[in-house]
Amino acid sequence: MFRHFSRLPPALFALLLSPHLSAQSDFGVWAEADAQFKISKKWNVGIDAGLRTRSGLSAFDRWSIGASAEFEPVKFLSAGAGYNLQDEYKDSRTTAKGNVVDDYWRLRNRFYAQLKFKARPSVFKLDFRARYQLTHKSEVSIAKYSSAGIRKDNEVKEAENDNLVRLRLALAVKTRSPFTPQVYYELFNDLADGFALTKQRVYVGSDVRLTKRNELSVGYVRNVYAHSDADGVHNALAIGYKFKF
Repeated sequence: MFRHFSRLPPALFALLLSPHLSAQSDFGVWAEADAQFKISKKWNVGIDAGLRTRSGLSAFDRWSIGASAEFEPVKFLSAGAGYNLQDEYKDSRTTAKGNVVDDYWRLRNRFYAQLKFKARPSVFKLDFRARYQLTHKSEVSIAKYSSAGIRKDNEVKEAENDNLVRLRLALAVKTRSPFTPQVYYELFNDLADGFALTKQRVYVGSDVRLTKRNELSVGYVRNVYAHSDADGVHNALAIGYKFKF
């Protein structure tokens, strides 16, 4: 399972520089705000809210709200868990028979648990995160029309669960300036399909310390899907804000 990480440097360049994007490839903006509360020396809790767009800013892709908790028994290891309520948008599409399925929103409940291993050699910050993620997608009934515009029986997507393991390796560089450049490489593996790799993600960006409690992050995200017909944003501008109480 870790053989992908042995090819990490070539994989990063291949993902970032790959020129052949599919017809579904587009560009989105991922915005997230996060508030962190340190309730004791070893415990942190947080709340977050996010909004994602596709095709630049012309269409919404997803909104979410969530809460999380993290326990750090020792400096090099932490354990965490969280929940996110998400509402995801899907574009209208035409079926093989020529029927038109309307666009729709679909609620998702996401639960996750994770372990994070941390090392701090010299000016570098190295993190490896292993996360189990369960996403429950609610049942939804979608309007469907014939090619002539005649209303047909709705298309029903039954409730379903996605079980993924996400493995992420991150590297950041501490500087004397407010900027902390960082990069990460992440694998998405489907437990229901024999741990098959479904997606790879690369992030390149920087945290910007505004004040002792306020932090901004800006970066570029590149997603590469294992299946060419996967519906998702391939490139995104990621903007984040974090406040530490």
